[in-house]
Amino acid sequence: MKFNGKIESKFLFRTALAKSILPFALYNPDLVVLPVLIETDHSNNKKIKLLESDELRREGYLNAARWFKNVENIWDINKTEKSKDMTSNGRLDFQRGLTEQNLNAPYLVLYNSSAKDANSVVVKREEIDLEFFVESVCYVFNTITLNEAYYISSILNSSMPNKRMKDFQAKGLFGARHVHKKILDIYFPRYDDTNETHRQLAELGREAHQRAKEFLEKNPPQKELSATRLGRLRIEIKKHLVKEMQAIDKITTKILR
Repeated sequence: MKFNGKIESKFLFRTALAKSILPFALYNPDLVVLPVLIETDHSNNKKIKLLESDELRREGYLNAARWFKNVENIWDINKTEKSKDMTSNGRLDFQRGLTEQNLNAPYLVLYNSSAKDANSVVVKREEIDLEFFVESVCYVFNTITLNEAYYISSILNSSMPNKRMKDFQAKGLFGARHVHKKILDIYFPRYDDTNETHRQLAELGREAHQRAKEFLEKNPPQKELSATRLGRLRIEIKKHLVKEMQAIDKITTKILR
């Protein structure tokens, strides 16, 4: 369903759907509207405040109040028997998946929940034009250490853990699917900045992110990314990063022994 209308700019945010998550690259994060205000406490930490349409109106955000009143009405009309006692905001914040997000960590490691293999990218909040929220189609690790983010992203994108999880990964008509938390069952050590091998892997991750960014700038998708095109693009990026991937796989194999 499409909504049209005006809304105050402070209710505009960015998120990453599956089609945005590529190996070592975030492609065109989607623009979303959310009924939330970002508040800062006495320690300068950001807090997420979720508001109903009536609360938005009392706060003076009339455009947002009208917008989200429409959302609430559509939800009430279409909600199922299973969700009859849940509000639209309750569904949006299911299991506190929205309001408990960490907006204070400067670096995020994202990977997709559904696909044959994990595809991971490091997101730097400072490089996103709006506040960034993590969508339910991906998993996230928050960190204040950029090298740790590159290290983890390199492992998640590497061949070894993706191969090892195949034995207990769900199977579909075309083989393994749905990464979810299965890849996290493959043990890898916590990042240690005093460990030279860990630092090497982090540096390879940094280089891979830069090269993937340059590849997309020179080869932007010409059509909307369907599931098939998305899969091809992910393969093309890894082929472009063949030297980096070989080096990453070599180190990751050593780390995962």
